Amino acid sequence: MSIQGRFLASADGTKIWAEATGDLAKPALVMIHGLACTAFAFDRQFLDTDLTKNLYLVRYEMRGHGRSDMPDDVADYSSLRQAQDFDAVCKGFGLTKPFVLGWSLGGCIPVDIAAHLGTDYIAGVIYCGGPLLSLRLSGKATPPAWAPTMQRVLSTDPNIAARSAVVFVDSCVANPSVDLPWPIKLQWMGGYASQPPHIRNCCRTRGQDDSQFLAEAVKRWPALLIQGSEDSHCLSDVVIQQARDIFANVETHLIRGVGHAPHFERPTQTNSLILKFIRGICASQPAGSASVSNGKEQATSKL
Repeated sequence: MSIQGRFLASADGTKIWAEATGDLAKPALVMIHGLACTAFAFDRQFLDTDLTKNLYLVRYEMRGHGRSDMPDDVADYSSLRQAQDFDAVCKGFGLTKPFVLGWSLGGCIPVDIAAHLGTDYIAGVIYCGGPLLSLRLSGKATPPAWAPTMQRVLSTDPNIAARSAVVFVDSCVANPSVDLPWPIKLQWMGGYASQPPHIRNCCRTRGQDDSQFLAEAVKRWPALLIQGSEDSHCLSDVVIQQARDIFANVETHLIRGVGHAPHFERPTQTNSLILKFIRGICASQPAGSASVSNGKEQATSKL
């Protein structure tokens, strides 16, 4: 299955790198990585034949990450800009009402979608690994023991920032000596190091209004949450309860022995859950509806 990568211009001219693979006639799934990471985090989904035969997979690198542009002003990382980037990706690949998968920080992008694109823009949400259901809600699910590491990650001291790369990457899995082969660890560290500390702060400390998300989106979007029991970034029981409390239709799975990255640590199990969830939602929709297949019509946004 071929993989098509390209740069797409967002509304403010910022270039967003994205790529796609799979069957365009099948339901689309847009995957969004976490803080200081890149789209390479989803290699074990992009190379999964079951997913590529049954879905149209799209992954992009958020502004300030990887190959995408890295504007310097915190205003350039606003909720509106995040939604516009998502809109540019969907229009660039001709997606109609895709599903969204968010890992860690990527989990809060649906909040921006709800606020600026509307709740009809996507078909459902998949949260995978310590998701920030919103920037505001994430504070309640953060372990106190994670605070010192996060302080180093967000430090603008170049020496502290550089030395935090290994600690941060290792923290993404439960057993780094086993689950992170050196080539992959080096790749992830490269993604971390390519992001200036100032940009990391812009991405993490930007503003976000989750009122539309909580008032309407959680009642309409079906949700799947896949969480590792050994996630050092997130209190698993808290984020699972948050999802159960706010979503009208949510399915949750706690995978034992897994850390912050279920899609990487247990790809076979995670991919199976993803595909089963999307198939179930699509089966409940009328034939030919936007969430079942991707047509030529572009998704309509409020922008």
